[in-house]
Amino acid sequence: MEDINLTIAKITHEIRNPLTLINSSLQLIESVHPEVKDFQFWSQTLEDVEYLNQLLDDLAAYSDSRRFFMCEVDLKEVFRTLEESLQPYILTHKKNFAVHLPSQLPPVFGNPIKLKQAFLNLLKNAFESTGEDGCVSLSARKYLDQIIIRISDDGCGMTPEALETLFTPFSSHKANGTGLGLAITQKIVKAHYGQIDVVSSPGRGTTFTVTLPHL
Repeated sequence: MEDINLTIAKITHEIRNPLTLINSSLQLIESVHPEVKDFQFWSQTLEDVEYLNQLLDDLAAYSDSRRFFMCEVDLKEVFRTLEESLQPYILTHKKNFAVHLPSQLPPVFGNPIKLKQAFLNLLKNAFESTGEDGCVSLSARKYLDQIIIRISDDGCGMTPEALETLFTPFSSHKANGTGLGLAITQKIVKAHYGQIDVVSSPGRGTTFTVTLPHL
């Protein structure tokens, strides 16, 4: 696994350098010749470059999602910062977001940045599956020696076939998805000695359940 991760890191590095130059060149062309924005395929070219950048970011995150510094983490603080970060998106896209947390929640042993990344991936998927006025909820509770976190939406849901490959790398059911977001999330959760499960059906929404051991 270490050899695979090292190979991914090297490939990502080798591709990112020329891609950065391409992106810079496109920006320079647009600044010197603004009329190029009227070219039929210009915007698509920029979108393709952005997609490749996102793919490289996801590849880097996937190869590095098991190696990080661990410490005591306050999940309520992680969820608070997530809620603040998502507010512009929620308001712009007219979504509804409900957070249900107990007054006290034991800390977990983990990496706050990686945990935020994992839950952000789940929340982004939830919001993207809902239409205007769609509802997404996040809840957490203590159960025995674990923290159970649930993220639910009232969106389009998924077929049994989609669920089978949901966490498979590069298996995306979104038009512009890299197919790595949920694979990264699963690796992060497992690196925290946790478990992730999903329940979904077409037209009835989706619920992700993440279980983490607490301190």
